[in-house]
Amino acid sequence: MLIRVPLDKVGQAGDLIQLMEKIYYLSDRITNVSRDESALTIEYGGSDEEEVVRRLDALCASMAGRRKLPYRKVKDNRGDGKAAGRAQAQTGASSSRERDSGRSESSEGSESAKEAHVLLEQALVKLLRSRAQAYGAALRRYPAMMPESVLQKSGYIRNFPQNVYAVGEFRHQFDTMQEIRARLEDNAPLHELLQPSGMYLQPCVCYHVYEERSGTRSGSPAGNGNGPGAAGAVSSGPKLALYSAYGPCFRHEHASRIDDSRLREFGMFEIVYIGGAQEVRDMRLKLLEDTWRLFGQLGLEGYVETASDPFFLPEDTDRRLFQLAAESKFELRFAPGGESASDYAVTSFNVCGDVLCKAFGITGEPAEYGDTGEAGETGKGVSLHSGCTAFGVDRWVQALAETHGYEAGSWPQLIREHL
Repeated sequence: MLIRVPLDKVGQAGDLIQLMEKIYYLSDRITNVSRDESALTIEYGGSDEEEVVRRLDALCASMAGRRKLPYRKVKDNRGDGKAAGRAQAQTGASSSRERDSGRSESSEGSESAKEAHVLLEQALVKLLRSRAQAYGAALRRYPAMMPESVLQKSGYIRNFPQNVYAVGEFRHQFDTMQEIRARLEDNAPLHELLQPSGMYLQPCVCYHVYEERSGTRSGSPAGNGNGPGAAGAVSSGPKLALYSAYGPCFRHEHASRIDDSRLREFGMFEIVYIGGAQEVRDMRLKLLEDTWRLFGQLGLEGYVETASDPFFLPEDTDRRLFQLAAESKFELRFAPGGESASDYAVTSFNVCGDVLCKAFGITGEPAEYGDTGEAGETGKGVSLHSGCTAFGVDRWVQALAETHGYEAGSWPQLIREHL
């Protein structure tokens, strides 16, 4: 069924973009939300239209009166002709938009496309890892599961409950094993036999870093931000501790929103930096500038703008506004030829203040901050600041394939060097 809601009826919500994202979570039977000049259209697979409208009214009321801040673009290379020119100069081939859009022999479901995805992923991870090492980042590999205690300390479950995947387990008990076999023979469901394991599939990689550093003071890992790539990147003050890690991440996205650029399982490469407030902001800026240059060198088109996390509950709207106002989050978005349906974020650049370091008890020595720095309690140290730059590897792969196709010979030289 289609539920049409006049825009003037939902106007009190203020931010229609945020409203449309939240509508999906009014019911798991909502399959699409769109708008035209006069109304919102909700495609709904249930029969209780009145209940959906009632929930929508309550959502709009909860968002009413909230201040709306515009997103601010800080970089944009669309339409300047430079990106495509760079791509052709490096590959000697035309971009995918100049080739047959049908891609009869290289469609996304073909064998060659599947192999290309693997090769591009491997090349990108090698490229990103080499750049992280140039900054002096220590390499890490973490498990794909994360204890509930870590997700609670980080605040992730509280802020984004809609995204988490909990891991269930069968009890190590003889009668449970027998019951499993009996149910399999009867084609009966098994979920009733599962119990919580206390583990979750990781929604991101960076929280492992904070847990590793939990309860520690200053000190840097083997890579400490003093590598050749970091020269001149940060101001004087507490040394930055940098870490990099790559791994699979899992988010319980609404079924109706799954597409090529929004997956429930995806690869993420992260660079985490911990240190003084200014040092963290300087490193975020350095990584943003370097990533923007890489983006252009790879012949990709898009822009960088201020952004916010997908807070779900209405009472968290102020957090989103704070992120936008403080510019604590930037996103690099792939948008070939302009803003379109294919517009999606490929990298985020985040500063977290001292929130996560406080949550995990990561502190620095007060003496490191000097007379003008923060004052810490005697013997307790001072909470450090942190930041994270996260690369959505699958989205970079998609952007490269969309721009250059699935044949390795048409990929930028920088990618082919890392195959």
